Amino acid sequence: MTDQQSDYDDWAWLYNQTLGLEYGREKMAFLERAFLPTLPVGGRVLDLCCGTGQLIAPLLQRGYQVTGLDGSAGMLRFARENAPEASYMQADARDFRSDEAFDGVLSTSASLNHISGLADLERVFACVRNVLHDGGVFVFDINHPAQMKRYWRGQAAEGEIKDDHAWLITPQYDADAAQGTFTVDIFRRPADATRTPLKAFIARLASKRRASRLKLGLLARFSRFQPEWEHRATAYPVHGHDVEAVRDLLRRLGFDAEFATIAGDPLDDNHSAYFVCRKLADAGHADPRQKTETAA
Repeated sequence: MTDQQSDYDDWAWLYNQTLGLEYGREKMAFLERAFLPTLPVGGRVLDLCCGTGQLIAPLLQRGYQVTGLDGSAGMLRFARENAPEASYMQADARDFRSDEAFDGVLSTSASLNHISGLADLERVFACVRNVLHDGGVFVFDINHPAQMKRYWRGQAAEGEIKDDHAWLITPQYDADAAQGTFTVDIFRRPADATRTPLKAFIARLASKRRASRLKLGLLARFSRFQPEWEHRATAYPVHGHDVEAVRDLLRRLGFDAEFATIAGDPLDDNHSAYFVCRKLADAGHADPRQKTETAA
């Protein structure tokens, strides 16, 4: 297990009850419009970088056969609890195989921004191509440089304060390096920690609205008024992929690929890019993993 995968294990319990649920609800409308109509009844679906599996349960309910793949054992543990009827694989998205082919592959919540650079992204796409039926559809979303430059400015973006824990996410992006991070601060109240009535009141007030300025300000200084709470901060590296370069790469690998916003509108600086890619009939495209293995 890599250090980065271990970091995701540590975050899994929080993601499962907060962002995973929210992101899952947001993505279903896109999948219902651009992905599910392309699948056969009862088709096989791979959820690549499935996290805690919030999209898997609704796909199972619609009659699809679903396999979830993730590099984090912690994320997969919650996914199995949320959707036990699915199949699961713990593997690196850059190097995975399957004995059975899929009718569709999805990867949501900007998971592929965690893949560093086009060379590694090519490995991911080659793996996807190898497990897709001809004509199968691959959909995914990514944050792109213009959007990240506009919104990822090192300011607290969202978080919550609960009775026994609190969390805060702060995204930052370096446009020159095309590299960013989102830092997740997690605070947990020890079982024997005391709280004054004033602190409890502030916490309850701040939790009323997730995006409130008051709440984010409190979270940015949370250790000052709750110093006895345990605090862990983890910075997750992400890469700002150029959407045209990503589309060119997909086309070279044998996909018919287009991108738009989540609503299907032309891409702008305010929204993530949502790709819809169809695998063309095999034309002898090489697997980049073979080049790596040969060179080794």
